[in-house]
Amino acid sequence: MTPAIGGGDTGRAGLRLAERLDVLTEIAAIADGRVPPDVAVRAADTTQRARGRLGHGAAHTVVALAGATGSGKSSLFNALAGRELAVTGVRRPTTSQTHAAVFTTGSTLRTDAAGLLSWLDVRQHAVVDDPALDGLVLLDLPDHDSTQAAHRQEVDRLVKIVDVFVWVVDPQKYADAALHHGYLRRFAGHADVTVVVLNQIDTLAAEHRSAAMDDLARILAADGLPVARTGMVAAVTGKDAGVRVLGVSALTSENIDALRREIAARVSARRAFVDRVDADIDWIADDLDGALGDRDPHSTSDRAAAQLGGALAGAAGVEGVADAVAQAHRRRGVHAAGWPPTRWISRFKPDPLRRLGLDRFTGGGNATSDDDGTVTSAPRTNLPRPSSIATASVSTAVRQVVDEASAGLPALWRERLGTVANARRPDVDDALDRAVSATDLPTRRPHWWSVVNVVQVALAAALAVGLLWLTAIFVVAWLNLPDLPTAEVGALPLPTVLAVGGALLGLLVAALARAANRVGARRRASSTRRRLVAATTGVGRELVIAPIDAELATMARLRGLVRQLRR
Repeated sequence: MTPAIGGGDTGRAGLRLAERLDVLTEIAAIADGRVPPDVAVRAADTTQRARGRLGHGAAHTVVALAGATGSGKSSLFNALAGRELAVTGVRRPTTSQTHAAVFTTGSTLRTDAAGLLSWLDVRQHAVVDDPALDGLVLLDLPDHDSTQAAHRQEVDRLVKIVDVFVWVVDPQKYADAALHHGYLRRFAGHADVTVVVLNQIDTLAAEHRSAAMDDLARILAADGLPVARTGMVAAVTGKDAGVRVLGVSALTSENIDALRREIAARVSARRAFVDRVDADIDWIADDLDGALGDRDPHSTSDRAAAQLGGALAGAAGVEGVADAVAQAHRRRGVHAAGWPPTRWISRFKPDPLRRLGLDRFTGGGNATSDDDGTVTSAPRTNLPRPSSIATASVSTAVRQVVDEASAGLPALWRERLGTVANARRPDVDDALDRAVSATDLPTRRPHWWSVVNVVQVALAAALAVGLLWLTAIFVVAWLNLPDLPTAEVGALPLPTVLAVGGALLGLLVAALARAANRVGARRRASSTRRRLVAATTGVGRELVIAPIDAELATMARLRGLVRQLRR
């Protein structure tokens, strides 16, 4: 965290500024892709520049004289310094270098001032012994409308980092569009650290000066820059703050003392740099407010997750697995509880679960789990790849989730949520296959099958005994041997009862078992659907919903930080 700077009001302002910079730093760290690129870049640059400037303390105030060709910046620079430091007029060299005058008490450049000049990357400087302006670093910038690109680039570089702007205009070009559109409107939020000087007022008749100043104030107001109506002290303390407009003449020194007092007040207040950075942060906060909209993001609903899970279930072939479970249950039921003389026929029918590679699962099968029960790996199934229709349904479901989550959010956020939601789409098919493979399918053998199997075996044995007994009676009769003793049940011989009863009861039990297996198959199919839909919904939550919710949480955090930036 950047430490507070200075003492008294400046120290408190510096502490608040340090807190705002910490917030802006966090914003810059998460802004990429979530705010317009130019705002994200400016947030990062502002943080870096502000910390660099604050690192050089409050001992000096950097004031830049900027303006168009012929406005008299260099003459004004010399007038404030009290001697000729910059070449003026046609003799001024066409250079992109900025001139600096460091005002001190004495003639030695202090170490902190040298460090500040190095950070400003201003190499040409002079030391001015002037106790009244002690702590001022006055810069004479190149012309902002120069035909030399290097000159304009130097101006653009320095206006981003100086503490106070002094825009110098002249009576002929004070309405110049390049100045107003390129700089004054752009820095409209920096009114408290802006001074506009109408130079060369000596060229205007006395009766025209007031009209020119009023016209300049009107144009500034149209640029969004409020014009201060009171003196410098009020402007510095934030009462009736705004742009100070002064008419001066560097040639005749008219009102130069007033401009010196204006600058001296800002230097002595030791907070211009704080006001400048605060204005930069306010500017970014305004842009962020406009970019982020007025709706706080919220997490996705359970309904959206359920809809996505349903679409993923279609892609995973859940219905096919449910049908396979039902078919396998009926097939295995016939084999376990069917009529023994015919149940062997079921072996010739392929097992549907084995065909899908799911026959091994009875309570987890070959799935590998951690100590806490979390499935870490599972064998691949033989399920077919999702059809184009199923894939399209998943895409539609993902888009619906994004649409619901991004309703009312800025377009940039909607685009980012779409990107986040689809970032892991290539992993979905494999994840669905693993989810199906790891799901505990209801394939356990019912206990009643064993009981019915014992009954069926007993009935089949009765049938066999009865048939053998009847066969023996038939053979004995055919050979004209003495009749075998035969017990009777009522009016029917026991062998007949055993054969016919065993067959009829076996077929009846098999029919009842088949009906019970159909009911069980439907229940198991329904249970399979529920379990697999829960598994595919889990895949959707992991690969789509969770990234969206994480992104929404970051976006909500970003909005909260912007509100915090305003406090």
